[in-house]
Amino acid sequence: MLWYKGWLETRFRLLFVLGFGAFFVFLATHTGNSALTPGQRLVNGLSTYWWAAAVMLAGAGIKTQAAFQATKGLHGSVYFTLSLPVSRLRLLATRAGLGMLETVAVIAGAVSTVWLVFPGLRAGLAVWDALEYVLVAAICVSACYSLSALLATFLDDMWQFWGSFIAIFFLRWLSEAFRVPPSLNVFRAMGLSSTLFTHTLPWACMGISLGAAAILFFAAVKVVQLREY
Repeated sequence: MLWYKGWLETRFRLLFVLGFGAFFVFLATHTGNSALTPGQRLVNGLSTYWWAAAVMLAGAGIKTQAAFQATKGLHGSVYFTLSLPVSRLRLLATRAGLGMLETVAVIAGAVSTVWLVFPGLRAGLAVWDALEYVLVAAICVSACYSLSALLATFLDDMWQFWGSFIAIFFLRWLSEAFRVPPSLNVFRAMGLSSTLFTHTLPWACMGISLGAAAILFFAAVKVVQLREY
């Protein structure tokens, strides 16, 4: 029931992310750094779309209002959700788990669509390469997802989005400003240093992202368990 309930609350958010993705692919292929090849521009642009999609699909803690509903304070259905005979950990894990599955589905669907629509990219990209890229993107974006899920436990939807975007933009700027090596740069592992170009899996980046995701999700669990609603 919790999974179905979560789906009803996130389906319109998922449709919005898919529509935004189609626009983003068009923008990435027609604008950007002219020094890059069309394939590099596309992958570099998609790397931004991945974490933006993760932020928009991230678990909303145990808040249960549907997407795009502006409310002050807690939505009335939150109290109904809290009254269910399940732990807060399960409520959070189910909602966050559903959002992460939707994020992976978006990444897989977008990569498959790009592979089918662009013959030039398909000619130099094997199916196995595309599957590896989906795996790497899903793992590397998990830290951004967990950050947004953490902020959702104590912020309203709009502040969750803006807080996540600002924090991720700042971290991405720091990674470029301090010239973090590509082998440790999670953002570049989804873009210009991805497995599509290096043909090697960025194990260090994936490990960093999974470690950060675990810490952030653990913090989200603690906030939900200790918070008085």
